[in-house]
Amino acid sequence: MSGRDQFVIIGASLAGLRAAEALREYGYDGNISIIGAENSAPYNRPPLSKQLLTGQQDFDELTFPVAEDLDLNWYLGISATGLDIAKREVKLSTENSLRYDRLLIATGVDPIVPPLPNVDLPGIHVLRRIEDAKQLRTDMNAGDHLVIVGAGFIGCEVAASARTLGLDVTIIDQADQPMARALPSEIAQVFRHIHEEEGVRFRFGRTVTGLTGEDRVRAVILDDGETIDADHILIGIGSRPTTHWLEGSGLILRNGVVCDAFCRAMNGEGRVAAAGDVAVFTHRGYNNSEMRIEHWTNAAQQGAAAALSLMDEHSPPYTPLPSFWTDQYSYKLQSIGVPGVATRFQVVSGSLADRKFLVECLKDDELVGVFALNMAPRMASYRRRMEIKMTQQNCQRS
Repeated sequence: MSGRDQFVIIGASLAGLRAAEALREYGYDGNISIIGAENSAPYNRPPLSKQLLTGQQDFDELTFPVAEDLDLNWYLGISATGLDIAKREVKLSTENSLRYDRLLIATGVDPIVPPLPNVDLPGIHVLRRIEDAKQLRTDMNAGDHLVIVGAGFIGCEVAASARTLGLDVTIIDQADQPMARALPSEIAQVFRHIHEEEGVRFRFGRTVTGLTGEDRVRAVILDDGETIDADHILIGIGSRPTTHWLEGSGLILRNGVVCDAFCRAMNGEGRVAAAGDVAVFTHRGYNNSEMRIEHWTNAAQQGAAAALSLMDEHSPPYTPLPSFWTDQYSYKLQSIGVPGVATRFQVVSGSLADRKFLVECLKDDELVGVFALNMAPRMASYRRRMEIKMTQQNCQRS
């Protein structure tokens, strides 16, 4: 490459693309190189479990538009395999190295696959990448029995898509309700009833101990001895940050790449930042708590913020309002804030019984989060209110 400044982005993702766009808007005129393990340019992941499976969207509609004047160097189908901070080099799967002046890590997460016998049989799926979705979509046919291991967001969204397509669906989870880690019990139960009314069968409090089949998976065996026939199995028990290639680099790895409040990686010499699902950052708006946020909005916002933090040492701390949403059947659930720390919940509009509601999440009478089911317009005022409060608190601590 030329002697121009080199900004390297590892991860051809939403966070990576938004970083490149922010750099050009900032006026950065150096080389920007984006390395992506997939062969695809950056694309929108949320539809993989929903509109893409049901046929409402096609694969070519997912790719994000990329302006030609961004002048990016693309390295697709290539993985990063190592990082040498002293030499400022990223090692690649091609056995070449790429020098950087500034480096953004946006490698996201990988699905967790349990170490079960026969887990590599045909018919067993994970869902993270576009190729995963293509294979799952090809395999699913009306009347087939899909067993989903994991009742998290991905599992429940795929269950809704599969039932729409006419598949029989069973969900297995060791918890006692769907989306248990993210939702209060009362809201989780609403979704349990929705799914059961749509024909989904649950096996709560159970784990998978075996998979059977020869040429293809045929059934799952549970810890209580029950055997459930399966034409297809989706494993959705969680994910882990894609940081294996950074081991031995000197960066601090703890459930992701540990960063400061500006998304700059600890031990990165001020030249390395991280963004998106892989980044653990100090959130000054929440008493300097460490956070890693695995949601679409954060990836877009943090990609830009992290890149600019490497350009300007006076950039502000990254203080997003955490948020997520999920679409299942005709229901859209949205959340903002940190409802997980709430000590009580109150319905302020609608009702759980009507499956249309607004719930405030309170801790010592302080509003810390909001849930809305099919009440999207009401969220805007809460978002503004909570963002203003967080900004005020951040200014007081600065």
